Amino acid sequence: MSRGINPFGLRMPPELRESLKREAKLNGRSLNAEVVARLRTSTDAPDPNDPPRRGSGSRAIVEPRSARALTDAERAMLAVFRKLSPERQLALLSLFE
Repeated sequence: MSRGINPFGLRMPPELRESLKREAKLNGRSLNAEVVARLRTSTDAPDPNDPPRRGSGSRAIVEPRSARALTDAERAMLAVFRKLSPERQLALLSLFE
């Protein structure tokens, strides 16, 4: 995606940058990809290369083409995970890396 696209400098408050970095990690993408995805959403310009999404907002779940339905246990874990603060979500995710 970055080939042929000129860099764009952006100034933003440090706390916003940190918040976006946390959300980017939760969404499995780089800070740049997170900003681009949010700009696409706000301008109604979908990326034709994006996989289909389920849900809404910044934490929409990307489903692979071979997605299967969640089990009751997976759904319960996801509900608990979503109630955690972003910092705790990142801490939990770091255990799996």
